[in-house]
Amino acid sequence: MKIMHMLACAATCGALATLAYAQDISLTATQIESLGISTAAPEHAPANEIAGLAAEVMVPNSQLHVVSAPLPGLVESVLVAVNDRVKKGQVLARMRSSALAEAQRAYLQAHTQQQLAKANLDRDGKLAKEGLIAESRLLSTRATYTEASARLAELHQALGLAGMSDRDIARLRAGAAISSSVAIRSPVTAVVVEQLSQAGQRLDAYAPMYKLAQMDPLWLEIQVPVARAATMHEGATVRVPAADASGRVISIGRNVTPESQTLMLRAVIDHNASALRPGQYVEATVSTEGGNVVRWQIPAAALIRARGGVFVFGATSKGFRPIPVRIVNEGATVAVVTGDLEGVTGIAVTGVSSLKARFMGLGE
Repeated sequence: MKIMHMLACAATCGALATLAYAQDISLTATQIESLGISTAAPEHAPANEIAGLAAEVMVPNSQLHVVSAPLPGLVESVLVAVNDRVKKGQVLARMRSSALAEAQRAYLQAHTQQQLAKANLDRDGKLAKEGLIAESRLLSTRATYTEASARLAELHQALGLAGMSDRDIARLRAGAAISSSVAIRSPVTAVVVEQLSQAGQRLDAYAPMYKLAQMDPLWLEIQVPVARAATMHEGATVRVPAADASGRVISIGRNVTPESQTLMLRAVIDHNASALRPGQYVEATVSTEGGNVVRWQIPAAALIRARGGVFVFGATSKGFRPIPVRIVNEGATVAVVTGDLEGVTGIAVTGVSSLKARFMGLGE
């Protein structure tokens, strides 16, 4: 009898506790103000989107450029710095290199040899037409001219790589003085993201001097829970609500991070990418396939976990009512849930701990 009485008491207590959890929490306006409780209205979230996904902004690999020293020499001056915007062909720095003077001298010699070979070819061509020389001599003269032209083209390209423009090379052929000054030019219109050399520094050939980045479009590397990966697809719309930026998914990773059980989804942001910065962490929203269940977007701070479930506190005329919800996705500031929130005009987002205490029967 005693055991049965104890069991009956336990069942009764459990039923009363369950009833207490389901009841509204009555509060006056004064109490709500003193507890620091504020509310926000839940918003409809598109059924085919997952919001609040952690993401990092990256520069696409094809838009990163390293500018290096074309020849060994001394850095005389640096003309741009980190964060500067530069145009294609703009001079970034100047160097002094004896190797450039040697290359110019070799080019002038090759130019002279090519002109001589051209004159010999013209002369032998006329003699061959008159039958005064053998055909083999003309072929030999033509081969010499071809070799001289190839050598000249090779040295012309070397001067171009050393920073000389076609106009500079034309002036050199016209008699301009040989110079050892090397102009380091930008290969693209971009932003300087790293400076790797200083004035007065001696550099070897191909030593890096600047790193440039083209900032539009940008990549977004998004961490997606494995459980949601099946709903993702290439070409899906991606948004960064805080920056009003958007784009599309271009690849879905295959490797899963063991610690977080997430995989990496890469998107290209081509709308309003200027509002983002490489290295910045943001929350992204990704469209998914299917889904007809009504979803709600709410502040993550509104969620409470109790008795093995997740709840929010919906405002009523007499206080607040605990409403069970299911989390679809939870970010640092925003969560997407399903639940009976239709008609709820506000849910508690601050002072939630006080409501949770009353909900659990720990407070008056």
